[in-house]
Amino acid sequence: MRLLLLTVFLFSSLYGESGILEIRWPKPNAKHQKPSIPYPSVLTKGIKNTKLPVYLPTSYLYDKNMGVVGEKDFYTISFTLKDATLMVSGDRTYQESVSKNDPKFQALAKSSSNIEFIQEEGMMSVDFNRHGVNYSLLVECDNPETDKRCTQEGFLKDVYNRLIVVGGHP
Repeated sequence: MRLLLLTVFLFSSLYGESGILEIRWPKPNAKHQKPSIPYPSVLTKGIKNTKLPVYLPTSYLYDKNMGVVGEKDFYTISFTLKDATLMVSGDRTYQESVSKNDPKFQALAKSSSNIEFIQEEGMMSVDFNRHGVNYSLLVECDNPETDKRCTQEGFLKDVYNRLIVVGGHP
């Protein structure tokens, strides 16, 4: 959370203007259908006003102890793991003013297929863009020098590969 807030602050201080990217909503598929077992109320209540696709890892969908912060154009959901914290967030705000007709706008709104897992500050993280939304997924470990979840990309890569849309609305 600290890293995300710091990143948002740094970008907003670099670029004086900001705005909201339009979302290109994904077409529904089997992974995006309603669950057979209702999601925990902490999740459904926390994201009910979010107007962007909310991605969560399938392994943690029913964790009733998740922490949820959801607003119209932003959400963060955190999970307390044994000796670590996992967080996923989405944000469709941007700090640079670009006309919708400018090719640069299309680049901002385009989904990114090239992702990079980054180890820094005792965390492993990945940032990606889908549907005109910037997403972050990170794990912060209590013992970052020895915990493989923070020294190797395997854990976070597996979490990333199991992300599904669980909410949000146009």
